[in-house]
Amino acid sequence: MKYVLAVDGSDHSLDATRAFEALSPAEKLVVLNAVSMPGIPYPAMGAGVAKDLAVTVERAMKEEGNRIIEQAVSLLPLHAGKTEQRLETGSPAEVVLRIAREQEADLIVLGARGLGKIREQVFGSVSHRVMTQAECATLIVKTPVRAIRNVLVPIESQEDADSILAFFKKKPFREPCSATVLHVIPLSEPVWPMGALIPPDFRKEMVAYAEKFTNILCEELKKLGHEAKGMALVGAPSTSIIEQAQQTSPDLIILRSHSRSGISRFFLGSVSHSVVHHTECSIIVVR
Repeated sequence: MKYVLAVDGSDHSLDATRAFEALSPAEKLVVLNAVSMPGIPYPAMGAGVAKDLAVTVERAMKEEGNRIIEQAVSLLPLHAGKTEQRLETGSPAEVVLRIAREQEADLIVLGARGLGKIREQVFGSVSHRVMTQAECATLIVKTPVRAIRNVLVPIESQEDADSILAFFKKKPFREPCSATVLHVIPLSEPVWPMGALIPPDFRKEMVAYAEKFTNILCEELKKLGHEAKGMALVGAPSTSIIEQAQQTSPDLIILRSHSRSGISRFFLGSVSHSVVHHTECSIIVVR
């Protein structure tokens, strides 16, 4: 596995670093901090003074960035794998996306929220942009992840199952886990108003088919050494997934992004977007 760990010194960032206790050792791990230089607040000041101030601020921010990186490296487990430290200048989200592409990363790891009052109030602008635009899987760490024992895996289609299985085949976790593969049949209002007209026997057939669908992925996960069970529910997909997560408190939710190319890449699919924003546990979004 090739990782990019984006750190900014926040508590969520430290939790993201500690998550490597549960992730498999890296073929390569880039520990990255992006320094976004502020504009000079007083453009009317003399050019010489402005330049000196800019140089001083840049030096201080880079020193702080290096300190943040070194702190993160010190928190990594002993056998984290080959590690590289990178301090870059630019918009944090753009830097993370660029480095992940350059490194051909398998997984970007970062905290849900960064430093600053605005970022604490809005679900991390950096993490959200990275999650929606990254070309690889992204782990958004919301709560401390020291071990990954139980995971919830919602799937809507065969494409979801294939993408999630491909991610598991990369062996991202240190230890085997127990996966609950969940498919929600959208028969409740307002998802499918006609659902009320479907005969009970046919509903049972649909549930049985959905269980067989989830069991196919379960069998593949078992071949990889994991425990797995399938589950089919009837209801609104996002609500059902969120309620299942609240009831079972998994260590992690693993789901596939349904975003598309072009403008829509700035957004997740409606179900994945809702799950990401309304669950408390950490989430891996795969492509």
